[in-house]
Amino acid sequence: MRAAPALLVVAACGGNAQVLVTVDTPFGVPCTIDTLAFEVTAGGNTVTAEVAVSDADLPGSIAIAPPDEGEATVSVTALREGAPFATAQDQVTFGDAELELRFVLDRACVPGPCPAVGTGGFDGLPARVARRGCGDTSYARADSLFVLRDACANPTAVHVLANADEMEVASPLDPAMPFPFHAYGKRVQQLWIGDNGYVAFSDTEPHARRADLSVTTAALDAGVFPVPGVLAFWDDLRTGPNGVCLATTGVAPDRILWVTWEKACFRDGLPCGGAVEGTLTFTVALEETTDRMYVGYHEMVAAGGNSGREKALTATIGLTSAGAIGCPATECSPDGTCGDGSTPCGYTQFSSQSSVTLPNLELVPR
Repeated sequence: MRAAPALLVVAACGGNAQVLVTVDTPFGVPCTIDTLAFEVTAGGNTVTAEVAVSDADLPGSIAIAPPDEGEATVSVTALREGAPFATAQDQVTFGDAELELRFVLDRACVPGPCPAVGTGGFDGLPARVARRGCGDTSYARADSLFVLRDACANPTAVHVLANADEMEVASPLDPAMPFPFHAYGKRVQQLWIGDNGYVAFSDTEPHARRADLSVTTAALDAGVFPVPGVLAFWDDLRTGPNGVCLATTGVAPDRILWVTWEKACFRDGLPCGGAVEGTLTFTVALEETTDRMYVGYHEMVAAGGNSGREKALTATIGLTSAGAIGCPATECSPDGTCGDGSTPCGYTQFSSQSSVTLPNLELVPR
């Protein structure tokens, strides 16, 4: 499909009349919707077409010649990785004249079907509907009202990294990422959990441990973190007896993967549990369909020589693409872009090695 009045004519036996099917969507393209399947049925006969789409293709139209005149059913199905995601359907009457049928594949069409938003002889393409981004280059950060759960409280939770120090492990889930999810424009197939407070998106081991990097943390404009990842509380930590918990809630297409470090502590010579070592419980949430990420904090306390570190005094909080650095953190906006408003920073940083009020953070793909 292209942004043109007529992109493709699907031939069929029958009259010369055509239906111009125009489609748009507020969902991310191609991260949530990557293909559109069209079907026109009339007089017991059906013609079909399937078109891969990119963000620039919508709104767009396709011209289809129905198999027969008279009543016809027109369907548009949005596919995600080959599976139906949303469906729209309506009926029209064909004669000698051409007509247009417009669909907006929004939440009402999941799973659907939803009706057309209009019929008739429209002139030109409609204005583009507001559409979420796929985060190909940047993410915006914002305060969130989203209440983050403790994954360890879920009876289906899977535990990893119990009493761990200087360790990172691949997701124990099957599949590793339990639903379609994209980070910086790439489908996440595997994720890694580090005891030092990060979730890394990488097909192979990220080697983001302190021993690998020779630092315990760093500002994201330093480009130290080796792979894309969300850094909930990147510091020199040790996990507690429950380690890190992973749990998935909800049903498709609105599932959430929760990852919680429960009662972790600052790394020193003692195991977690003491007041000085601290008690650190925090969560990352990954949301299906929106590809949003959330970071939130539950119990965060420390005493003695570690007092103040529970407020991220020695930690980094944010998201990194591990790609090119567009500008220093002082010039990077909350939208993840540099001062010119268009160059991607290559990261979205909330804070690094400074005492802050810990956020309820939302990271939104642009």
